[in-house]
Amino acid sequence: MEPSPSYPAVPPPSYSSIEQNNVSVESTHIPLAAGGPAYLPDLVRGQQIKSGPYTLNVTDSMVIQREQQNQEIYRDWMENQRLTFVRGLESEYFADFKDVQTRRTFIRKVFLILTVQLLFSAGYISFFMLYAPAKVFIVKYWWMWIFAMIGFILSYCSISITDCGRKQNGWGVICLSLLTLAETHLAAYVTVNFEIEMVLIAIGITATVTMAISFSATFFRFDFTKWGGLLSVLGMVSAVSLFAMMLSIILARIPIITTIMGVSGAIVFSLYLYYDIQTIMGGRKVQLSPNEVIFATTQLYIDIIGLYRYFLLVVARNSRSEY
Repeated sequence: MEPSPSYPAVPPPSYSSIEQNNVSVESTHIPLAAGGPAYLPDLVRGQQIKSGPYTLNVTDSMVIQREQQNQEIYRDWMENQRLTFVRGLESEYFADFKDVQTRRTFIRKVFLILTVQLLFSAGYISFFMLYAPAKVFIVKYWWMWIFAMIGFILSYCSISITDCGRKQNGWGVICLSLLTLAETHLAAYVTVNFEIEMVLIAIGITATVTMAISFSATFFRFDFTKWGGLLSVLGMVSAVSLFAMMLSIILARIPIITTIMGVSGAIVFSLYLYYDIQTIMGGRKVQLSPNEVIFATTQLYIDIIGLYRYFLLVVARNSRSEY
């Protein structure tokens, strides 16, 4: 009597060549559960086994049948392993897909609100540029920019610091509206000091640079979000330069200093725009939550308006219109 070979936990090569949809099971690199399937007990020719009240002698055909049964058990077990593995991959895929869809919805909301902000700013500035009484009014009552600056600082701090201000809720919308109005008035006060031709050139340069930075920040692999500390320092320097720029426009005409501040400010805001776009697009070391629509829109809006303001200084220099 020769015993039939026992079935190991790890299946023999003849079993592992089973194909599913013309792809071998081994080629899929499916992780197998420890221990393997639960095989039926081995049978040995001539062995006596009980079947109810009867005692049977094991024959060669019974040994072969038991081997076939164990092979079928192995096939079923491998199929279950494959299905479990595939379901796991599908769960990961749909989780990633949902995350991508959420990020895309977030991006669409941000750029939709940003478009509305820029259209409002363009209309507001055009009104003071093209309507003579309004132009005289904003120059005569120049001190209004002080209140606009205070409103901008308060609304921006509220959006940046408070959790309710960063997200898309009632308080966040109010802060964003106040910030947009204040920043637009500041941009209008600067713009009316220059010729229309210079303003149009600055707008064109700003649009071109913004699109170029948006493209590079989205598709380039370089992760600029790792340099947030450096940008914080540049932000403080930029704030001081902005204040000095306002004073230079009001009190004196210093072309060289104005040009230097314009170039420096444009570089700083270009870096900020690159950084902010990467945090919005996601997939970097630092990324914004899809709930922070207000904060993301605020960052982009300030970057673009800042770019426009500094480019206007670079292009126009001391070509101010006379009243």
